[in-house]
Amino acid sequence: MSLGPDAARYLLAGSGQSVARPFNLRWLLPAICRDRLRRWWVVWGLSWVLLGLGQFWLASTAGLALVASVAASVALLAMPGVLGPAVVRPVGVDLPAIALAVLAAAAWRSDLWWLAIGLLIVASCIKETTPVWAALWAWTPLLLPVLLLPAVTGLVRRPQIDPVTNQPHLRMVHDHPVRTALAAHSGRWRDARLWLEPWGPLLLALGSLDLQTATTLVMAHLQVLVATDTVRLVQTAAGPMVAIAAMRTVPVVWTPAVAILCVFWWRNPERI
Repeated sequence: MSLGPDAARYLLAGSGQSVARPFNLRWLLPAICRDRLRRWWVVWGLSWVLLGLGQFWLASTAGLALVASVAASVALLAMPGVLGPAVVRPVGVDLPAIALAVLAAAAWRSDLWWLAIGLLIVASCIKETTPVWAALWAWTPLLLPVLLLPAVTGLVRRPQIDPVTNQPHLRMVHDHPVRTALAAHSGRWRDARLWLEPWGPLLLALGSLDLQTATTLVMAHLQVLVATDTVRLVQTAAGPMVAIAAMRTVPVVWTPAVAILCVFWWRNPERI
């Protein structure tokens, strides 16, 4: 198995070594899974189940019918950015974090605030930016104070340049995130195959774009100004809202067809 640099840093953290920022803030899964791939696979598999259930619940709170809610769940699970490239499977934090965050957003919208906060506290220890996305999906600023937990974690778990980050290219990315992000995306800002094609049939969401979905999309795309990745970041941040908006656009009778098209949509996760 060939794992990427992010996965390598999670395994280093799991073996007890200090790692660079922001990986030092993502301590929970390395603490649980350590450097044992079997544990990471279990978490990865369970995350798909939780994500599907959470998206169905969130879609239901958004007023979608039963069939449309199922279709929104299928569409989210089929997104190439949610699957991610092979180099982050199973040793990654995006999928577990989004699964718990979607559940937290759905719980909040169902007036189960205590469950939402609890899930989000756990999710913020998996990936520090998770409270931002949960707040957007639940459409409330009251979840943002959970960001204090990663801030405190940063004071306790001090970052350190690890052997992976110390490689010349990755050290440049670490030291100059904006410069390297802009360089990585140079000449690609108008590339429809990069920014539009991965959404496939979910571009139907443009037909029912509301303030919440539009804000989430803008915030999701702002990430690429400080990161070299694209689809993986954008779809794990905006995917839940886009899937719901797309299913709201079409008649309920056609939502299963849209979901099926999402599953069989041509994609190349390795490009992400």
